[in-house]
Order: sequence, then structure tokens, then C-alpha cells
Amino acid sequence: MTSLTLATSSDANARTTIAYEGSTREAYAFDVPLKALASRGSVTSASEREFASAQGKRIKFTLKTSMSIAEVVNAMAKKERKMMDVDCATIGDEWLAYCVANGLILPFADCERSAWFRGLPPIWRALVRRDSRTGNVSASGNVYGAPYRFGCATLAYRTDKLPKGVAPPRDWVDLFDPRLKGLIGMPNAPRMVLSAALKAEGMSVNAADVGGVDGRVRRRVETLRANVKVFDDLQYLQAFACGDVAVVVGPSEDVLSVARRSSFIRVVVPASGTTLWSDVWVVPSATLQNKSGGPSPAVEQWIEYSLQPARVNMRVGLKGGISPLMFDGSGIEGGYARYPSVTRPVLGNKDEDMLKGWLPPDSVWAASEFQLPLSDRARAQYVAMSRAIVGAN
Repeated sequence: MTSLTLATSSDANARTTIAYEGSTREAYAFDVPLKALASRGSVTSASEREFASAQGKRIKFTLKTSMSIAEVVNAMAKKERKMMDVDCATIGDEWLAYCVANGLILPFADCERSAWFRGLPPIWRALVRRDSRTGNVSASGNVYGAPYRFGCATLAYRTDKLPKGVAPPRDWVDLFDPRLKGLIGMPNAPRMVLSAALKAEGMSVNAADVGGVDGRVRRRVETLRANVKVFDDLQYLQAFACGDVAVVVGPSEDVLSVARRSSFIRVVVPASGTTLWSDVWVVPSATLQNKSGGPSPAVEQWIEYSLQPARVNMRVGLKGGISPLMFDGSGIEGGYARYPSVTRPVLGNKDEDMLKGWLPPDSVWAASEFQLPLSDRARAQYVAMSRAIVGAN
């Protein structure tokens, strides 16, 4: 199995030392190209310039953005030429298992010695350690990614479109109100339907047993599917913006982008805990086919830049994605304790103020989970219940 060792050259002439922001940094003594492909909106527009300044003139850095993470994964899977010269790219943590199992990305070697990896709380290190055969989380696996921001699944509703007598949704269980039939929009993500059903039943979204065909989870899945009018990655937000649906469930980044356009929209993070997503830097294995010696040795510097405490901006809250440095699995408050120089949002103190940067309390974050690959049993049960529901209808 091929692995990637980042910036381990011992050649004293290969690098020089520069001073930047009060500290010394290593820089290259020859031109080193570095091409990164980021998810749109996941990296600030100033990052390209700031990173180049930190590394000196020898780093020839190019930062491009992708239309979607699915587009990047598909391009890697199809071995498209545009991925051949990309040194690192953004994918979502939910794609890690697929990419690892299909050999689309390279593992990082010796990253335990890297500052960026040591600085991550244990929950993040565990998330990116994967079995090289299955892509499942493994304590003894290799590290396949560098998480650099995260968000969560949110609920949102239109105050002008909720049926009379229906209270604003505050938690997962509220999505199953039969009065919301045909009034909910969701992205095309069957796993999100299952996660909503499990959370409504007080279960983990990563439960190894989801109850078989005739259990309570199936009834939840059937009810929610009946309530969903639009089940499409793009159209669910368009339908919400136009008022064709009254409630949506989706990633915080997408939902907040629509919410800030209308005074009728309110955003809520489920009080019982939600599902988490993370953007992760990975190294496409396609680069080995086009670059002599593999990806740029400057990849590590870019990852370390992405995860510097100085880059953390909590004033925008969920709108820009949260740095993993701020979350240790139990909440956000510990992040402020670890990095006292990080500025807290100055406006907002409740759900309705999330557009101002407000974040839910630690009790919500502590009950939240990443959607890990389903166990073989749970996957088989979900497929069976889905077929039974489709057949019954």
C-alpha cells in the first residue's frame, strides 16, 4: 500500500528559515508548486495570499474551489485529468470510507509527529483513522485526512408556512407530526432519514441494530418519508426559499445560506443532539500518476496553516464552519479554555440568533455524533425496511 510522507527531507539546503508573526518558520530554498482544491466557501478568500506570505516566495500556491464534494469524489473515481495535478482536496468525512476502500486517497505517514495532528482533540484523530481495506474507523488504522472545519445537521422552518396549530419544530421528534405531510424538504440523503428516525427514538445514529423490518424505527422512517415533499440536494432549498415546503432538514452551511435571505425563516439545532459533518483535506492517489515522486512536499504546511489557532474565527459561528480545535467531543466551551485569544460571538443568545454567530450549549454538542459507516447488520436492516415501505406504498 502506498502512503504519503509529508515534508520529511533531511537536506539542509532544501529549506531556509524565515520569521513570520513573531516566530520562525521553515521555508523552501527552491520553487515548490502546491495545488489545493477546496470545497466552495470552506476557505476564506484571503487564505491564498496569507499562506504564501507565511511560507515565503518559493511556494507557488494555487487554490481553486469545487462546485461540490460529490463532484470531487466522482472526478477521483473516474480518474479525470483535472484531478491529476491536485496535491490536496476537500471531501466530507462521510466520503472517507468510500475513498479509502476504493484506493482514491493516500494515507498520511508518520503524521503523529506533525503539529497539526498532535493539536487535534482525540475525537478528530479517531475520525480520520481508517481501515485500509474497508474504510471503517479503526484505532489501528492509517490516517487518511485532516479535518479543518465542521458543522451539523439543522432544522429550519418558515413562520409563514407552518400549518395552523403546529408548533415550531425544536427537535427530531417534531418532524414526524402527520400535519407536516408533504411539507418537509431534505437533501437526497437516505442516511439522514434513518438518523432522524433513530434520534427521535433516543438511539445513536450509529446503532448496530436498527430494529429490522417491523420495528419502531421502520415506522419512523415510513412517517418521515410521507412527510417529505422534496428529496433533492438542490431543490429542497429552492422549495424552502419559495415557500413550497414549510420545514427543511439539512447541513448548517446550506440551511443558513437560505435563512439569511428571509425574515420568515428560523434555524434550530435539535435540542437532543444532532449529526455532525466535517470538511477534510485528503491527498488524491491520482497525483501519483502525474507527478514524479508524488504530491507536493508542501501539503503539510498548508494543512498546518488551515489548523492554526490564529485562523479560528468563532464570531461567525456555524455560518463559516467551526474549527475542530474548538470541539473535543463534549462541547465548545473547552475550546475557548484551550485558546483564550479566540473571540466569542458578541451578538445573540438563542436559536433565532444563529445568523449572528450564536452556538447551541455544550449539552447539545455532547449529544451529537458523526455518521460513521453503518454496520453490515444495520445496513441490511435499513435496505430491507426501505424495500418493505416502497412495496407497501
